[in-house]
Amino acid sequence: MANQGPDMLQNNVVDNPVPLTPQGIAALEVIFEENLPEKARVNGAYLLQELRKLQEKYPLLKDVRGRGLMVGIEFNQPGSLAGKATFGLASILSEEYLGTLVAGELMNKYHIITAYTLNNPNVIRLEPPLGVTREQLDTLLQALDKVLAANKGFFSMAASGAKTMLKSLIKK
Repeated sequence: MANQGPDMLQNNVVDNPVPLTPQGIAALEVIFEENLPEKARVNGAYLLQELRKLQEKYPLLKDVRGRGLMVGIEFNQPGSLAGKATFGLASILSEEYLGTLVAGELMNKYHIITAYTLNNPNVIRLEPPLGVTREQLDTLLQALDKVLAANKGFFSMAASGAKTMLKSLIKK
């Protein structure tokens, strides 16, 4: 692809030198002037610390991991009693949908967008922007706390998600 000017969107390869656009320069200036990498490290450490407190509080949280502001939350499977009582159906559904249900509750009730992982449907990713504030992180943490407090397991999470979906359909 021939270079069609500095604003042309092209990939970054050695044999394709593209002049840096004014927008790119401005973005780099903001990153350095506002020290966004350090802010991401500090805010990410805070987010992980607070999520680990929630992990101690709620058995539904299996693991919290991440680096900087890229954080993953893994959810536990229902206990063996739930699995036995439903002849394994609860475990099968939970393996595929628990992370989705939590993400749905965060999105539909609190307008917080999370991301999925393709290799483990029980993990959701939190990827706030570099400029996220402590207040915004606290909003996320409070929302997750409310979702987990209201839903102790897969079935209550599924019922809550269904209730939210029905309410949205009725409003239309």
